[in-house]
Amino acid sequence: MAPPMKESDLEVLVSVFARTDTGLKRPGNEDAFIVADLTSGNIGLSPDVSTHHIGERGSLMVVADGMGGAAAGEVASEMAVKTVREVLISSPPAPGICQQLTRAVEIANERIWNYAEQNQKLSGMGATLTAVLVQSKYAYIAQVGDSRAYLARGNQIKQLTKDQSWAQALIDAGAIQPDQASTVAQNVIMQALGTSPTIQVAMTMVELFKNDLLILCSDGLSNKLSAGEIRDIAQKEQNLASACAGLIGLANERGGDDNITVIVARFDGEELHSAADSNSITGSFKVLDHGCFGGDLSTLSDRFKALALNPDEQGAASTTLVLSRMQREASGPPARVTLDASRPTSIQNAEPSNQETVASVGQVNYLIWALALFVGLLLLAAAAYFVSVYILKATH
Repeated sequence: MAPPMKESDLEVLVSVFARTDTGLKRPGNEDAFIVADLTSGNIGLSPDVSTHHIGERGSLMVVADGMGGAAAGEVASEMAVKTVREVLISSPPAPGICQQLTRAVEIANERIWNYAEQNQKLSGMGATLTAVLVQSKYAYIAQVGDSRAYLARGNQIKQLTKDQSWAQALIDAGAIQPDQASTVAQNVIMQALGTSPTIQVAMTMVELFKNDLLILCSDGLSNKLSAGEIRDIAQKEQNLASACAGLIGLANERGGDDNITVIVARFDGEELHSAADSNSITGSFKVLDHGCFGGDLSTLSDRFKALALNPDEQGAASTTLVLSRMQREASGPPARVTLDASRPTSIQNAEPSNQETVASVGQVNYLIWALALFVGLLLLAAAAYFVSVYILKATH
């Protein structure tokens, strides 16, 4: 009989592959990703990283979606993924995994913000980020923005992150029902790295089982494929590289409107339990910090009713607006249309192709004010017309 396995003999093995694609509509790729074995210090998709044991420092996987147009988005997303890795690998191993990961993301935000402040040509740049740090049999997920992390187990799949989007916030606030989400602007997110001096990082964790599949992606994928389709393609392909290619290929077949990035990781090892039908993902999942959804969202319901945006115009917009300061009410219509009170950039100068920018609540008030003025002018013109017609009839 074999001797009983010691705790030190237990291990978790991860196989991982990643791929990014420009898509069919964008002139460049503003997405970035990183895969790293923090224990060995190896990064990239080398044989040492694509299949490795989870060591003391853990394994890191990050997807970032840049915004800002031209080179700015690429700069922000690269800074985001590299900073998170640098901070984690330079920090001493400690039990506070969530605090370490949260702090790494906060430092990434500070660096991007400060860099943009010092380089005005990069003003307005930012990035969404979803970072996963796997330690032992647990995956810790940090999120800012609307890139996503999914976990597939058997015939189950669960979105481990909540989109920090205007539509999701309205659902949480009770302003709209989930089936009405498509009627709301899809290009508005609540926060992003680098668009404000501070951020609120959402944090979740999930216990891993044998053969679990972890999928990270930018919204270029999740906007084109359902969760079920992502699960089916990822599980159908035994080769993770083929799984990434299949996911990106289908997103491109459906338009390829945005950059597409995906990381797929499969887990095995003696430390992991075998998943039975009763092992639901929800049962092994926990929200640790709600991030920007942790406060009172009830005011969003009234704010949404005041907007009354045109769904057709929203869908046609090519920019991503970031309500980086949701809690601060604007004091009135601004002197000119700006994308962020702390970083004034004229909306007329935005690049129409893929410029992604930052909007404050003041812009919303400006639009309402401008609409009211336009309606008033129309009414005044109509009144003048009828008065002139009446005078002409009276004189004849």
